[in-house]
Amino acid sequence: MEILDWGKVTPEFTSDDRDEYIYVYNHDLSDDEKIERTIRFIIGRLNYYDDHLPPNPKHFIHIDIRGQQISDEICENISDALQKIYQRPDFLKVSFVKS
Repeated sequence: MEILDWGKVTPEFTSDDRDEYIYVYNHDLSDDEKIERTIRFIIGRLNYYDDHLPPNPKHFIHIDIRGQQISDEICENISDALQKIYQRPDFLKVSFVKS
């Protein structure tokens, strides 16, 4: 996969001593196309982060779905897809902000 130049890596929070990086995404997930786009976007960002952070960073992805009617099943599908596609799933944790 081609790595895009997205500039500086800007996590919302970091724990440099533990190589942990926290990111929050707030995307419209109202249909399958938008969900797939979000998955591609997050995977692209993760690949970019891995090239610009210290070795073996641990990524904590929080997807903010407040104000959207997103089922638990869709959340699980998104999380599963990210875990399956990302090249280092042991270094990835995905959660959803619902309230």
